[in-house]
Amino acid sequence: MANQEKKKPTILIVDDNFINLNMLLEFLNQQGYKTLIAQDGETAIRRAEIGRPDLILLDILMAGMDGFETCQKLKTIETTRDIPVIFLTALTDTVNQMKGFEVGGVDYITKPFDPKQVLSCIKKQIKIKEQKAELTELTPSISDSADARDRFFSIIVHKMSKAFNQLHDLAIFFSDAISELQNDELIVFDRHLFGSARNSISILENILDWGRLQQSAWNVQPEKIDLYGIFLAVFYAYQKLARTKNINIFHNIQPELFVQSDPEMAYRILANIIVLTLAYPVSDKIVVSSDKKNGYVAINIKHTMLQPQSIDNSLDSKALLKTLNTGEALPIQLTLALCHKMLVMNKGSLSMQSDDNQHSYFEIRLPSIN
Repeated sequence: MANQEKKKPTILIVDDNFINLNMLLEFLNQQGYKTLIAQDGETAIRRAEIGRPDLILLDILMAGMDGFETCQKLKTIETTRDIPVIFLTALTDTVNQMKGFEVGGVDYITKPFDPKQVLSCIKKQIKIKEQKAELTELTPSISDSADARDRFFSIIVHKMSKAFNQLHDLAIFFSDAISELQNDELIVFDRHLFGSARNSISILENILDWGRLQQSAWNVQPEKIDLYGIFLAVFYAYQKLARTKNINIFHNIQPELFVQSDPEMAYRILANIIVLTLAYPVSDKIVVSSDKKNGYVAINIKHTMLQPQSIDNSLDSKALLKTLNTGEALPIQLTLALCHKMLVMNKGSLSMQSDDNQHSYFEIRLPSIN
């Protein structure tokens, strides 16, 4: 019981309006959260430094130090800079919302409070914070440079936050509007929800896989496997994702296509390249084919807008940090570097080729077994 109690998230509520403060205090206590309170910015900073809450709900309009200034100061203190801040505000104009994000806020809740919105925002940010903590444990060796680690986590948290925000907004809208939607509209929203969820999961899986490889916590166990069965598992897992993008996947993979590989890694490699091709397609169809040559089985996945120079097999973990781009739908270089590392561990390779029409495609090679 003591361990369970300790794991309950602690939330600091900062509001100079006693009615609002008491309302949130009672509601969050009923939901099982531990709570701290403050009625001004200076007290909030002291409470945050001592209590180390998991999340801060911060009112914008307060006498003396307002919420924006309080948040800015929290972000300059080493012990409080990583605590997510959700602003409480009656201000709904875009300028104030943007200012909240600029000073370090992660979300905002408008007054009067909607309990469902309050709870949803809190759960979302607590989840993101927990995932960031897990990444910290998984990737201590990613770089000796604090700046590089900060950049890595900043990029990853940005991507995960964006993915979860999209998923959260779609789910809320879907829940509120489901009774008014027609059947064809339900199908469209189902596709959007699934696509958003699948994208979030793919990013998270790659981050965690990268952490396992960096810590040498993923022991490769090559064995004789039928690549046909592995591909079908990937095909059925991502067929719906393809449909959300109006893309069809065709293949000519035949049974008894035996290779020497760790089966889990073979699945992750194929899944990653399929997802990457779906994210950057040339047309409304993807074609997967196989060929045996020179002791290897080659799997070709056609076609993608990505260019052959996208693959840099020399990337180490430090160089990788410099290539990640927060604007990408998927972290391309992280995905490619992950696949390359797993293939090398299985004595395989990853390359990109161009066909006669100058369209790029991926080629995965694994050792063949007769």
